[in-house]
Amino acid sequence: MLFFSASNFHRGQVVVGQYLGIGLLVIIGSLGSLLALVIPQYIIGLLGLVPISIGIIRLVQLRKHDNSVSKQSNQVSKWSHLPILTVATVTISNGGDNIGIYTPKYSSAGEVFFISIIFMIMTGFWCLAAYYLVRHPMVASRIRKTGHIVFPCVLIGLGIFILVTSFR
Repeated sequence: MLFFSASNFHRGQVVVGQYLGIGLLVIIGSLGSLLALVIPQYIIGLLGLVPISIGIIRLVQLRKHDNSVSKQSNQVSKWSHLPILTVATVTISNGGDNIGIYTPKYSSAGEVFFISIIFMIMTGFWCLAAYYLVRHPMVASRIRKTGHIVFPCVLIGLGIFILVTSFR
């Protein structure tokens, strides 16, 4: 919801970023049966540093009140790669700890295909639900007032959660 409410993210960038992140998680999960033996869980958990750094950058931008950055971000093409990669990276960071859970489910090609289809359908559903929820008059007015402050805080909190749960 926060990506859809951010002024410098176009809805297409959010959707493509979500699908890119989920797609990469499926690929990593299907290859994970081999990688899980080599890569420790805490290494995957270090992906939590990505949303923390994005959140800190956004907070610094808020603090500086840099109008030139906000003007430039509004002029960026709706298919710019940076926002898409940001959404994909946060999606991977958030789902990275699930790779260990999904890896055993990817024991056969049929299961990988079925699970991948479910992930793609649900990703579309969640993107659609988040987009319409953000556009709901009651929610939209509150997000417009506080979203620019909440967004970086949620990213930092998500990153901390990923780090903490990966080191258990």
